[in-house]
Amino acid sequence: MGHKSDQRIVDAHIHWWDLENNYYPWLMDKQPEEGGLSGFDNIAKTYLYDHYMADADGYDIEGFVHIQAEWDPSDPVGETRWLQALVDNDGIGGRPLAIVGFANFAAPNIEEILEGHAAHANARGVRHMLNHLSDQPALCWADQDYLQNDAWLDNFPLLKKYGLDFDPMCFSNHLPGIAELAGRHPEIRVILEHTGMPHDHTPEGRDTWSEGMRQLAARDNTAAKISGLGNTIEGWTEELIRPYVLETIDIFGTDRVSFASNFPTDSMFSDMPAIWDAFLSITRDFSQDEKDAMFADNAKRLYGLD
Repeated sequence: MGHKSDQRIVDAHIHWWDLENNYYPWLMDKQPEEGGLSGFDNIAKTYLYDHYMADADGYDIEGFVHIQAEWDPSDPVGETRWLQALVDNDGIGGRPLAIVGFANFAAPNIEEILEGHAAHANARGVRHMLNHLSDQPALCWADQDYLQNDAWLDNFPLLKKYGLDFDPMCFSNHLPGIAELAGRHPEIRVILEHTGMPHDHTPEGRDTWSEGMRQLAARDNTAAKISGLGNTIEGWTEELIRPYVLETIDIFGTDRVSFASNFPTDSMFSDMPAIWDAFLSITRDFSQDEKDAMFADNAKRLYGLD
């Protein structure tokens, strides 16, 4: 049975990778069972625009926001350079693409990295995966708690100098710190990824997530992407994700949330139609203007795709 929707969509969080021509250590190197970088054999294959559009067949995809995909760490601007070439050579069907590259603000050459990203026309921001739970090493994407790193904090304001936004990925334990950071730097837009990655579904865990989301949303320079729920909700279904989706919308408002597929990473948990159909079903009672905002127009505005 085919899937089809005429809802306009700007997918606010996608990844493409070319394993034949580029280097992605987490997908190409044999790694021990450690950190958040293991168990990805089933997505360790080239995935580009044509693969994405085949997965999204039947959906009105108007544009994309490409989020850094752990490219060769020795060349942190290389992915942005590669993606810009895809755009410039009309390799993505003429659709608009925003690029969010990688930057670790604690790097000694951070200004060089940020300047390198900002030199590309489609660059919009940078991401750093901050996930770090000291008592749960299997849930640590980061090698330390960077919100406690003085160099990282001191260099964060450089984003303003280079006109870049910040896309943090983190668990609820870091949401208050991200909220505080956003409050200290209101001139820098902060766009939270993956619904704040709710991973503790006990009543206490849900309360911690909810409170952190509210602290972040209280800052006018913040927004949130609803995506990636397969990462933290085992065996996700529409009913399991519904409370998190609706509460995120309630907290941030329909003008500050964007939906995204997180493909192909989320192909580990479901196919793309399941994701879009769940989001469309959960939001069926919203007005068409609200749905247009959440599925397309907010991402276009936040990432400069207008």
